[in-house]
Amino acid sequence: MGLEKISSQRRVVFTVINGENLAGGKGVNTKTAQECFDMGVSVITTGNHLFDQKGVIDLLQKDGKVLRPLNYSSLCPGVGSGIYVLDNGLRVGVLNLIGRVFMAPSDCPFHAADQVLSGWSDQGISPDLVLVDFHGEASGEKRAMGFHLDGRVAAMYGTHTHVQTNDLEKLPGGSWYLTDVGLSGPHWSVIGVAPEMALSKYRTHVPAPFTVGEGELLFCALLLGISSTSNGVRIEKAELFREVFP
Repeated sequence: MGLEKISSQRRVVFTVINGENLAGGKGVNTKTAQECFDMGVSVITTGNHLFDQKGVIDLLQKDGKVLRPLNYSSLCPGVGSGIYVLDNGLRVGVLNLIGRVFMAPSDCPFHAADQVLSGWSDQGISPDLVLVDFHGEASGEKRAMGFHLDGRVAAMYGTHTHVQTNDLEKLPGGSWYLTDVGLSGPHWSVIGVAPEMALSKYRTHVPAPFTVGEGELLFCALLLGISSTSNGVRIEKAELFREVFP
């Protein structure tokens, strides 16, 4: 609902979503991924719930439109980055990173990003724009990554906490930065979980089943407006989007 509306109103030509909670709040599967692609999604990034659903390995090995964290083991199925060519010829690079602070062990995201960006440059295939989804818990780690990539990517935004932050800004080197895009899911929920389920767990310390909240839907997004100049493609404007749908 929200995606179709905003895509039509803003003439969206490329959409990246983090889909790690698509399938009932845990992971992504073939059905939910296809539903998103049918709505116009270009690329699906993921995170720590990647392997919660059966069949996800088939998705990762299909066509590179479902990414896994780049800094997972090199033996992990799938890829964590890609360059996608639009109908108008625009080449968009996407990196899917995952944090290490308060998260399960993984390889260094800073080194992984450097390897891909330098590899693209060495091969002479650098895209017109590079977008980075940094799936992480700690705002400090995300902020550090923003400065690490500043001037080398068009935008670096965070995912995972489900809470949209109000710190969208252009860094000194020209890259746009946002700590977290926020949740797209049930508005009256505890980061997506039905309130009664979350309250039961917090008040009693007894594990409760994960039940997705119901009712009005919250749609959060980061919108990037691009323009072509004699010096190449650049982001002309960036803005946060947050709307509740009945």
